Amino acid sequence: MNIDISYIWQKLAFQLVHKTTIWTLLVFLTTAGVSWHLGNLLDKHNARAREANMAHKTAIGYTATALLLWIFSFIMG
Repeated sequence: MNIDISYIWQKLAFQLVHKTTIWTLLVFLTTAGVSWHLGNLLDKHNARAREANMAHKTAIGYTATALLLWIFSFIMG
């Protein structure tokens, strides 16, 4: 079984560039905003600090993913 990594990379890059639309980025950024807001709400309740930190980390992850997708589609598109 021969796996052509070059072909897989080209196919993956094509799919990412053509499937990443403004709506995908808006969904990621909206989810990040809502998650950050949830983290702030949970931060007000002192017993929920762990969940608040997790919500903030999730928001950072969604924002980073949206930016990486946007940069990748900008460079490769």
